[in-house]
Amino acid sequence: MSVNSKEDLISVVNFLQDLSCCTRCVLRLIGVQITESRNPYLHPKEYLNKLVSQQISEDNSQSGISEPCSKKTKSNICTVCLDCFNQENIEIFAEGFKSLDINTYNYPNFSFNVSFPKCLSIRTHSMFLHLKDQFPKFNFGNLYDNKDGLNDLFILEPHKIFRAAAMGTFSKTLDKQYHPKSHLSFLMSLTYENDNKEVEKMRHIIKTKLRKRETKISRNNISECLKDTEDKVFKQTFLLPPQTPDKSVILEKIDIVVDPVYLGGRYLKFKRNVGQTPWVIDGVSVAEHNVQEILFEAISNVLGFSKSNMTFTTSGREDIDVRMLGQGRPFYIKIDNPRNRQFSSEQLQEIERQVIKSKMAAVIKLQPVFASNLKKIKCGEASKKKTYRALCKTTAPNIKDVISIINKQNGELKISQITVMRVLHRRTLMVREKAIYKMKATEILGHDLFELEVITQAGTYVKEFVHGDFERTYPSITSLVGYPTDLVALDCIDIDLVWPEENNSNNEV
Repeated sequence: MSVNSKEDLISVVNFLQDLSCCTRCVLRLIGVQITESRNPYLHPKEYLNKLVSQQISEDNSQSGISEPCSKKTKSNICTVCLDCFNQENIEIFAEGFKSLDINTYNYPNFSFNVSFPKCLSIRTHSMFLHLKDQFPKFNFGNLYDNKDGLNDLFILEPHKIFRAAAMGTFSKTLDKQYHPKSHLSFLMSLTYENDNKEVEKMRHIIKTKLRKRETKISRNNISECLKDTEDKVFKQTFLLPPQTPDKSVILEKIDIVVDPVYLGGRYLKFKRNVGQTPWVIDGVSVAEHNVQEILFEAISNVLGFSKSNMTFTTSGREDIDVRMLGQGRPFYIKIDNPRNRQFSSEQLQEIERQVIKSKMAAVIKLQPVFASNLKKIKCGEASKKKTYRALCKTTAPNIKDVISIINKQNGELKISQITVMRVLHRRTLMVREKAIYKMKATEILGHDLFELEVITQAGTYVKEFVHGDFERTYPSITSLVGYPTDLVALDCIDIDLVWPEENNSNNEV
């Protein structure tokens, strides 16, 4: 940091300390920055004394005059930060972690964020303007000019100061290392009794700047408006310097925020009348069993997660009377508030074993997946290809003729489906164009049945493609062969989607 002279620096420091600014706020207001190799806010008094002493030494080498160091900071509540940055308070805040049962969270590191009183930004702005008025020639590193007011690049945001000051204390209390991208995070809420009263005067400024009838005095609105509020307007509204507080901030609460963990895989459904998810009508379950519950139960048994914290997402769905075979249907399960996110291969295999023991479903390729890959489940839904195998019956007098007609259909077949009758209660009435990419019929010898294998565009209603849905789907197998045709049974045997993709080997995401 460069300054004009020792008198300027000492005068500014003493001026701020006389106004009951804590040492960390003094460093913040004179523009001291944090770098990768330097954290001045960890031991602020030592750094400030060193900064002043260095400036004295440089000037005394030229003048030979000896000058005293900066004053000792007063013990009053800090006028700017309300003692948010006070070391004794930080140690009190750290005690709040002890009531959170942190040991149940198996994480090697942590991060934290702080919600400050809204008036902190106003108090900082007020003190900074007052400082500029009193020391217009002081060189704050040329990171502001007198017309632009508070510059976010010059004065560090409070959460950066707090993090620099508190991470060591919190690490010791939690016995964990701080890491900015940790999956385990704490949100600390600091409150100040007069906060709402002090920010109320911002309402008119916010309403003028944002031009809104209903004005919310939020932190974002305050910060946004302070950036371009003229100094004259601010001075007409608020005191310079800010009023000396008679009460400090207090820790209102600490919330634990844990990133969700995701398990991805493919499921198979071997029996009909098993739902994909719970289906309840008028308080009565339509199906006794469903894939979601089978999966949740196994995961809860093996990994210990609460089923209420799990959310099941799949690539489409099959009807309750349709089996899911082949390589299965892609899915992922979101698990909120996981106490652990490291899974062994043996644990994942045990989940698969428990699912298959149900004899109704199976899971394959179960593994942790990255949140960034989840969009693949839904992305391009309309372009996916799905393969079905249907057992069909027709009133045609000669089944061989039916099979011949179907197998003569070469190339892609475009069909139109008016919203099918069975889903009309929950889907918009409209015409949907779908594609049948390929189909092949095979006679079932000894039975008046044939097997139809069809590759379709995702979203095609295969049952209706076979029977026509009262001509709402056209063309259909019924219209092609000229005789009413319907399904006896239907299976989905392939979904053309690479999922899940291989990820990191330690099974942690």
